Amino acid sequence: MSKIVFDSFCDKDTFDIAYRLANILKKRSGPVVICLDGDLGVGKTVFAKGIGAGLNIKRDIVSPTFNIVKTYEGDKRLHHFDVYRISDISELDEIGFDEFLFDDAVILIEWSTLIKEALPKDLIRVVISKNLEKGFDYREVAVEGMDDEDFRN
Repeated sequence: MSKIVFDSFCDKDTFDIAYRLANILKKRSGPVVICLDGDLGVGKTVFAKGIGAGLNIKRDIVSPTFNIVKTYEGDKRLHHFDVYRISDISELDEIGFDEFLFDDAVILIEWSTLIKEALPKDLIRVVISKNLEKGFDYREVAVEGMDDEDFRN
C-alpha cells in the first residue's frame, strides 16, 4: 500500500477527505485504527468531524483532550482518542485501551506517535501538515495503509 496525498485548501476540503475515508471504512467489519497526527492547529478536529459525518454520527465531534476518549454511535461506532496528555504508556491500561482495539468500530487516535508502542501493526496513518508556500490555509493530508483503488470508487 502506498501513501495517498490529498491537497486541502480549506477546512471543507479536510472534512471532505475524512468523510470519503469514513464511507469506505464503515463497510469493513472489525476494528479499524486510524492514527491521526500533525502539529497543533492543522485541522485534526476538522478531520475527526469529517470521519463522524461519514459514519452518520449525529452528535458534534469534539476533541477529547481532557477525557482522552469519547465514543459516538453511528453507522459504525467511533472511539475518538486524544492521547496528547498521556505522559506514560501505562496510563492507557487505566482506560482499557486494549479493549477498544477489539471493538467493531473505527478507532481514531490523535497524537498517535506518543503511544506508538501500544498500536497494532494493521492501521491507517493520516498525517496533516502545513505548507505555507502553497498558502496559509493549505494542508497536505497524507494517508498510508489504504489502496488507491479504495478512493476511486
